[in-house]
Amino acid sequence: MTRRPEPRLWITYSWADDDEGDFAYLVQELRGVGINATYDKVALVPGRDLWAQIGDQITTGQSDGWAYLLTPRSLASEPCREELAYALGRALSTKGRGFPLIGLLHGVRIADVPPALRVRLCVSLATPNWREEVLAGLEGRPPRVVPGTQSQYVWTCHDQFNGDKDLVAIEVRPRFGQVMYWRFAVPVGAAIEHWGFGPAGGGGISGVSSMHVEGLTGRVRETDVTVFGAGDALSPGVSAYVIVRRPLPSFVFFGTSREPFGMPESGEVLDLPNRNSQT
Repeated sequence: MTRRPEPRLWITYSWADDDEGDFAYLVQELRGVGINATYDKVALVPGRDLWAQIGDQITTGQSDGWAYLLTPRSLASEPCREELAYALGRALSTKGRGFPLIGLLHGVRIADVPPALRVRLCVSLATPNWREEVLAGLEGRPPRVVPGTQSQYVWTCHDQFNGDKDLVAIEVRPRFGQVMYWRFAVPVGAAIEHWGFGPAGGGGISGVSSMHVEGLTGRVRETDVTVFGAGDALSPGVSAYVIVRRPLPSFVFFGTSREPFGMPESGEVLDLPNRNSQT
């Protein structure tokens, strides 16, 4: 039985949108579902030469489809939007209307997408099924519902937080999009020093809004837990933090609620069984 070749997808993105490796994660995930993703970095400098080169790649390359990572930065300039439309026009006139042109939405609304791309396939990277949606677009079929999902969040443990060897800051942020009404849950008795939200990358806590909840109780993994959180929006640039003193709890849960003061209804667990040695 002949193995079906992997669909080839050319992706255009700005190097400013890969400061923390999020674009590298995107490529990794696409390759994980069988997409031969190739790419080139571009600068956000308006100029027909740049988009002419992109147009050449689309029209003369061997790709089965083309995607453009659409972010607030990449859509900030009117000339850039105009020249994006130019590149799309070349692709449609050469490849035909059946050629997959995919907008990957990262932190932007569909209403902000250039009209030339809005009428094509747009995939929000905030949805759990985005990998399958891209693959389906390349293969010209409806997307399948994928059982199970990859981690929606980036978890980071910062040891010796603020120079204290006994403190560990646990940082959580969404990879794409925004989440609100977020909640931590830790086993009862864990030594919580502080919690809140702040800049991603270990920037620390900058505040907790008045719309916060704490002192709730529940059960996770058949363990009694204390639940706390807030309604402030988290994003790839804004993380939630909980500062824990050793000995650390066996796990930390993070999830979201549908209501400003409700209990979490879905989430993920970070296991901490091997992090209690002081380094």
